[in-house]
Amino acid sequence: MSQMIRTSLDALSDLQLTLGISRPLFVCSKRWAQRLPKGAPVFSRFDPNPDFDQCAAGASMFQRKHCDGLIAIGGGSAMDTAKGIKAMLLSSSPTAALLGQYPGSTAFPLICVPTTAGSGSEATQTAVLYVDGQKHSLSHPMLYAQGVILDASLLATLPVSMKRSCALDALCQAIESFWSNASSEESRAIAGSAMQEILRVFVPYLQGDPQAAETMLHASYAAGQAIQLTRTTAAHAMSYQITKRMGIPHGDACALTLPYLWLRLNNDPGFAVTGTLLADVLGVSSVDAPLLFLGLSMDTGLLPPGCPDEELLEYLTDSVNLERLGNHPQHLSRDDIRDVYIQALTPASEELAAKALAVWRHHGN
Repeated sequence: MSQMIRTSLDALSDLQLTLGISRPLFVCSKRWAQRLPKGAPVFSRFDPNPDFDQCAAGASMFQRKHCDGLIAIGGGSAMDTAKGIKAMLLSSSPTAALLGQYPGSTAFPLICVPTTAGSGSEATQTAVLYVDGQKHSLSHPMLYAQGVILDASLLATLPVSMKRSCALDALCQAIESFWSNASSEESRAIAGSAMQEILRVFVPYLQGDPQAAETMLHASYAAGQAIQLTRTTAAHAMSYQITKRMGIPHGDACALTLPYLWLRLNNDPGFAVTGTLLADVLGVSSVDAPLLFLGLSMDTGLLPPGCPDEELLEYLTDSVNLERLGNHPQHLSRDDIRDVYIQALTPASEELAAKALAVWRHHGN
């Protein structure tokens, strides 16, 4: 689906006018609300892991304030919340919204203004929300944003740790899209270009380079486009409860499991062709490709928290719905999932860490 793209927040008013939004409901943090016109309807009551009940409250405010469109300003949480609100408005009931049933509904325009470079939510029709503590994905063409503003200046004040986590999220999305069972020539071209650009500017972006921020923001958008075509795989599926139960940011959680899933894939003969193509995009050998990712993560400050106690480990393992891993290029059993969690959450051995850092510092700089 096509979107109207603008590159400056100054273009927001014109974009609203073009899309016919005269009274938007802004979905953003309280900090962002202070920068909006006085009296503008604002919904800020959502968590970093937004709950569907919060979306219902936002839909109620939309109706009370007689709004005619949505503007999400923030990271993935704000954009997913806005999509959840839209789902509520388009459906006849919360249950119908969860099932994606929007018969004969009028679509309210949605504008997404990402203030992080990583989630890619602005480029997709999908929202990740929680229902009774369990992850639920909404996905429907009517949840797709009609307008997007990619303004790299909005990234300038982000903490370095958030920049890293979000950039790792985008990189994971591009890699997962590339190896997904649903990948195509088109999606691999988009994903491959995105991961090359992300790797090229990763360090200068963390160092505050404005041009690198511009590149990272657009590469993140491209990674979102790739995921829109293919959906994510095991690294994302395994990340959500790491974030919810252990407080580890989403991008970091994805990046902890991905290299160990990749090392496992490299031992699968059925992955050999895809693995070679992916490694060629990155400019390394198939053996070094997962080490490149692991070395980047370690070198930019991502450290595993240590393996959780047995109870939490079992909870994490059981939280992954194995039936929903059909998009992953390798069959994973419950024991496989458990083993990956142990590897991902335990600091790497000195030997593996040294190899990974050497690969990253040689190829990534």
